[in-house]
Amino acid sequence: MDEAPTTAEILSAVDAIQTEAISFLKSIVSIDSTLEKGEGLIQSEIHRHLLEVFDAADTSVAKTPGDGNGENNETSSSSKRKRLNQFEVERIPVKLDDIRSQRGFSPVDWNYSDDQKFNVVVRYSHDSSGNGGSESAEKPQVKGGRNLLLQGHIDVVPASESDGWTNPPFSPIIRNSKNEVIDVNECKDHPDARMYGRGSGDMKAGVVAMIYALLALRRLGYVPKGNVSICTVIEEECTGNGALAAPLEILLPSLSTDLNENIKTAVIIPEPFPFLVTAQLGVLWFRASVTGKPCHVLQTSAGSNAIEGAYVLYNSLKALEEKYNEPKGNAHPAYRGIDHPVNFNLGKIEGGNWASSVPSSCWFEARVGFFPGKSVESVKQDIEVALKAKANELGLGLEISYRGFHAEGAVLLSEYVGVDEESYEMEELECEKKSLQKEFVELLQRCHEVSIVPSPADGGSNEDSCDKSDNIPNLAMKPITCTCDCRFYSSLYHDPNNVVVTCFGPEATNIHGVDESVSLKSVRDVTCTIALFVKDWCGLIKEDR
Repeated sequence: MDEAPTTAEILSAVDAIQTEAISFLKSIVSIDSTLEKGEGLIQSEIHRHLLEVFDAADTSVAKTPGDGNGENNETSSSSKRKRLNQFEVERIPVKLDDIRSQRGFSPVDWNYSDDQKFNVVVRYSHDSSGNGGSESAEKPQVKGGRNLLLQGHIDVVPASESDGWTNPPFSPIIRNSKNEVIDVNECKDHPDARMYGRGSGDMKAGVVAMIYALLALRRLGYVPKGNVSICTVIEEECTGNGALAAPLEILLPSLSTDLNENIKTAVIIPEPFPFLVTAQLGVLWFRASVTGKPCHVLQTSAGSNAIEGAYVLYNSLKALEEKYNEPKGNAHPAYRGIDHPVNFNLGKIEGGNWASSVPSSCWFEARVGFFPGKSVESVKQDIEVALKAKANELGLGLEISYRGFHAEGAVLLSEYVGVDEESYEMEELECEKKSLQKEFVELLQRCHEVSIVPSPADGGSNEDSCDKSDNIPNLAMKPITCTCDCRFYSSLYHDPNNVVVTCFGPEATNIHGVDESVSLKSVRDVTCTIALFVKDWCGLIKEDR
């Protein structure tokens, strides 16, 4: 049986395709994939790219000739997914009717069209029977590995050059530490290089890292023993409905069979957090429509200004925000030591129609954060009680509606919640039989440590070792004060003894802000980490082409 590639070979393989990876990153950062513009263009480009670089079969749902009654029939991709030991790429439509009643659904007031609202997945399903997907084939049996899902979103938040960007947000450029613009081909000589552009960090760089980690292994001639899927999803920035429409049972079909119902599954989402995420907050979006009494500005006292009232109403929520953060620094075990982890944000406001008229109507939209363990419905109740009491006091009309995030908070790595980072030692967590979380975390730590050591070509070690170096610190482990798609793969939805999830990705600055950028060296390091993780988590076998 062929041996797996060495650590040095994997690192070299990743380094060999970095120029290609950065070029692809630049191409997708140049695509405006905001909610307004739509995600269809970038998903189509990713779909095309995956088919090409993995030489994969397209198993997307296709229209076939009808039955003679003037109707077309859909051929399900699941009926095609019979060929194992092969990469397959599929477009998965996100249909509101399929997810509207599911836990975690976020309501929307925009359309879901098949040409814009779809996820893309590339799968590799290894045939551990040794039959290669054919009953007549005779091959030596290979023990299968475990499941791995690499998932990332391709939508981005809005950006405009008028906000103060140095360069147009969807015209990505690469700069070195001297702020000089450099070409993609020069990046290998500039380890300090950063790519600037909306979505470069959040999270198109992570998407590129997860794709090219698997591609580097394929270029070496190896494929996973276990089942590996890479999925790009829509609407992470506003609903999470993309991830909701792509559950593990669809992305990793082995989970839907009785034979493999207890197979261990790891999920890594390479969001721009250069640490291991232990927990995430819940997030709710709402709109408050305020009605006042119109009048001429010379009779201001006779009317009620809806815009001024809107600000008073929002400020009344500050008391609720402080309540959610009590007791200070110790409101939730996962957020111990963080003084003010829960934040509310007034994101949009609009009202009035004339400078000399007291405005009679105004609406504002806000984001409310809350801790894991608190339900979305209880947060809604808290908001409505606070706002309606103040509106009645001011004599204002008020209607509250909800669209966008209805995201529950989630603890991802419960066994690491409350662990003091400064005194954290891997040896203290050793036991006779490691839990899934501990095995997962320790392997990620080791793969990361090896990835950031210089490659042999640059004077690094040629040894195939993942032993800890005293000169390389562990990845930090901490919660985030926002939401992400990890919640759909957490204990809220899955047995934590069988499924483990975290975020870990490239280092980025100014995400959601002006001049967003990502470290290209960190993209390389994360790519290496994921590639090494695939080797040790799933196992690798020489591909038989």
